[in-house]
Amino acid sequence: MARPAWGAAPPPRRPERGSGVALALGLTLALLAGPGQAQTRTAQRTPGGGLPGATLESALAVARQLSPELAARALDTAAARARVTVAGSLPDPTVQVMSDDVDRTSGPRPNKMVYSFQQEIPLWGRRDLRREVAQAEVGQRTAQAQAAEAELAERVKVAFARYYTSYEALHRTEELHRAIHGIAQVSLERYAQGRGEQQEVFRAEVETTRVATEIVRLEAALRSAQGQLNALLVRPADAPLARPERLRPLPDARALDTARLAERARGTNPNLAVDASAIRGAETNRRLTDRNWYPDVTLGASAIDRSGFGPPGYQAWVAFKVPLQWGLREAQAAEAGAQAGAARARLETREQQIRSDLAEAVAGFEGSRRTADLIRRQLLPQGEALVRSGAAGYGFGRVDLATVLRAQHDLADFRLQLLSTEFDAQRQLALIERLVGGDL
Repeated sequence: MARPAWGAAPPPRRPERGSGVALALGLTLALLAGPGQAQTRTAQRTPGGGLPGATLESALAVARQLSPELAARALDTAAARARVTVAGSLPDPTVQVMSDDVDRTSGPRPNKMVYSFQQEIPLWGRRDLRREVAQAEVGQRTAQAQAAEAELAERVKVAFARYYTSYEALHRTEELHRAIHGIAQVSLERYAQGRGEQQEVFRAEVETTRVATEIVRLEAALRSAQGQLNALLVRPADAPLARPERLRPLPDARALDTARLAERARGTNPNLAVDASAIRGAETNRRLTDRNWYPDVTLGASAIDRSGFGPPGYQAWVAFKVPLQWGLREAQAAEAGAQAGAARARLETREQQIRSDLAEAVAGFEGSRRTADLIRRQLLPQGEALVRSGAAGYGFGRVDLATVLRAQHDLADFRLQLLSTEFDAQRQLALIERLVGGDL
């Protein structure tokens, strides 16, 4: 079905004279044409067959599967797990081959070979502590991957809500254009019948063109929303998307208790888990630093081959480092203690920030939901009643054109306000779910 030429003036014609009842009935049907018919025609033109975008779930599935950031986070976690084995392993031994002279007081000094082997052995539980530090890093990387997934889910939820509301806003405005085009037709017929003024015809044409310019703006906004969603799905910006079917339902008000959400966030927020793992790693590293006052041991042995100029010989030794650099170790201990204190402070700061953000998001969500309920239950029925009354009155000549246009614009504005409020509610809900670390 070809798109009508928005802004085109209705063709001048002089129709046959009709009754005011017929005009009122036709205008009422044009103004109150429901969005279902327009969506049905659009659905016939929308490509299907597994394209993402019909529902939020389809978009989230593609985003999680193809996100390069999540893939990078998974590899970082795998690398951290490998470092656990590295941290608990002994250092590589040292093998030394040395050529030397045989000790003789006279005569030639033949060659001898010395083959030595030495191994450093960490003591005082250092290997276990290093392994614990590495495991704490695994916890950090895992929590960071979960945080990245939660942030990606929030962006996809907001982008899908923007895509849906942009799509619906465009089609609501197209309905407004058709309605005003119908008003223009009626005003032309009234003028042809001698019951209207030429000024009304021009006014209706101006309104038709003005709405057409708004449609152009909304088409650009829809393309922008499609591009944002496609970018999150790792697809070309102009890749086709399925027609959005619905927004996800809002949770019950009882599920949005700020205190309960804050308590849940303490256990499931991935960023808090990152800070908790950082605290564990810093505390373990502080204990490991305290062990630096106790030296490790190096065991060594060697075999001597005198090439027939004497019996073979053997050596064995024990070596250790003497902790004479007291200032160095004191500085290391101070550094480790400061890192642990900083990690605890970051955790407390993040908890306070999450509580504050939750309170703000819950308040905004409740305001958006209540506003949407008022628009849906009161403003829309009132606006539709005004449109019906104005259409009937204009058909009989009892209502002027300005009143009819204002009523139709008000109804369209109410519908767009409802979409904007629903988007705000979805945006606040996505923020709340990221803060608590999971869907409500």
